[in-house]
Amino acid sequence: MKTRLVFLVMLIFCYSCGTNNKPLSDAQKEKIKGEVKEVVNTFIKGCDELNFDMTIEPFLDSPDFEYIGNGKTYNYQELMAMRPLFDKMINQKLTIADEKYKVLDNSTVLFTTNYKWLLNYKDGHSILEDPGAFMFMFKKINDKWRIIYYWVEKNVASETAKELNQVELMKQFIGNWKVDMAKDTVLYWDAKAFGTGFECYFKTVAKNKIISEGKQLFGYDSKLDKCVAASLFKGMDMEIWALWFTSNNKYVITYYSDISNPDKSSFKMDGEFTSPNAYSETYFMNGKAVMKYNYVRVK
Repeated sequence: MKTRLVFLVMLIFCYSCGTNNKPLSDAQKEKIKGEVKEVVNTFIKGCDELNFDMTIEPFLDSPDFEYIGNGKTYNYQELMAMRPLFDKMINQKLTIADEKYKVLDNSTVLFTTNYKWLLNYKDGHSILEDPGAFMFMFKKINDKWRIIYYWVEKNVASETAKELNQVELMKQFIGNWKVDMAKDTVLYWDAKAFGTGFECYFKTVAKNKIISEGKQLFGYDSKLDKCVAASLFKGMDMEIWALWFTSNNKYVITYYSDISNPDKSSFKMDGEFTSPNAYSETYFMNGKAVMKYNYVRVK
């Protein structure tokens, strides 16, 4: 990593010092940033629409072009050879955050950003790159902004294996369950099959008195290859969750907003079916286990 950073600094230095252009005004810099942003938006649009030609259009077809990713270096032709990757996907979503534009001179711009990239494949598996960061070095050539250098650092936060059928695995929840929450306090959770998921009614009973109750609707989202759940406690705001199996008997539940990085969610549950008639859930608050409940099937 240190070697890459040194190389990057040297590259930027060479481009910024190899020009005799006069200093640019703030207005000129903003104009240049706007032009480059349009090109970046075209790249993002091409990715989201699985349009390889649109995605690749800004890259410079030249021996000078270089792409570094996954610890390897690629030339333009090798980048073009990645076209079949798009054909293997159902869809993908690139989410850009904290984008920065550094105008080095009137023909050179450095673009950097953090991103989240979800890729869903036709064979059923999904890959989530999060967190990730990439950099574009732009040069204005023949009055067009072209990417001459592309550098990527990514972390695969989660990968859903294609052999896991989320819809079938969720059927393990169908039925009536109960869990002892505390002394004289029992939670009853009843799930009935509905569509690609199930609908639930739950209540907590203490000394034969209902102290809380609510309803839930779980349904499969094919784009995410995960289950999305709407949970509504009576008298409280609705909450949106995500649930997915990581093996045939283990699963994760977290806030939908934290789906890209569940281990850093303020709240998460790790569940495991220990038999067809029993499962357990461990609750985590800010990454720390705080409680565990054991559910048993009620006939």
